[in-house]
Amino acid sequence: MDILEKERIVRKNVLQIFKENFKVPYAEDEILDYTPSDVEDTAISYYESILDIFYIEPKYLQNVKGKVKDTIKKVAELWSINPYAFGPWEESF
Repeated sequence: MDILEKERIVRKNVLQIFKENFKVPYAEDEILDYTPSDVEDTAISYYESILDIFYIEPKYLQNVKGKVKDTIKKVAELWSINPYAFGPWEESF
């Protein structure tokens, strides 16, 4: 899987995580320019969710902070796909 495909998958999931954690009616473009760490009380669960979904080690947490669009790029770089695992976008039967 190339980096653009990874970014597309990460973007879809990160936007969903953002909407669930912050419960705001922002448009996707507004969300991409938003910095969740400005709202400390819910930002922790937001970043932890990203680490859990994409199996990113906690030691990389400082690398995925910043604007949402920066987070997406960094997670796509750090995310190594296990060929035996199902991603959050796949259904297992």
